[in-house]
Amino acid sequence: MRKRIISERYASALLNVARKRETADRVFDNLENLKQLISENVSLRIFLESPHITQEDKMAFIKKVFSESFDETAMNFLLLLVKKYRLKFLTEIIEEYERLYDIVRSVQKTDVISAYPLDDETVARLRTAIEYSMKKSVKLCFYVDPKILGGVIIKTPNLIIDGSIRRKLNDLSYAMTSLKV
Repeated sequence: MRKRIISERYASALLNVARKRETADRVFDNLENLKQLISENVSLRIFLESPHITQEDKMAFIKKVFSESFDETAMNFLLLLVKKYRLKFLTEIIEEYERLYDIVRSVQKTDVISAYPLDDETVARLRTAIEYSMKKSVKLCFYVDPKILGGVIIKTPNLIIDGSIRRKLNDLSYAMTSLKV
């Protein structure tokens, strides 16, 4: 609960400042890159979240590594998180910023579950079909679940389309057991 409240406050404040400075897109890109970097580099995450490393060392590291590539707003935000001892919430703050920014841009987050990874052509066709049916831009998040056997399941906050082979087999099984011979 505390994590969520902190994440919402910091993400909302960052988005407000970035929108006023007209740098929300650039901040979004910076945070996306940072999130990916943290997820791929465990030692970076440990370094940033460690209470045993001084704030000065963290600030010096952040300035050295990110000052060339980060927008000033994103850079100042990272330094503020260090100063306020909030780096341990960084991933949650980034995810909340993404969520809020998607709302501002009218982008619908949509989960796509398939039995195996989809190729680029299939992803493009799926994106076009979903955007056409929803009449808005979508942000697709892909998950692989071999248990669905084939097909795809599409989930939005308001809609679930289950086109999986597993569901079709379950429907067929139900229809066959309900037949009276």
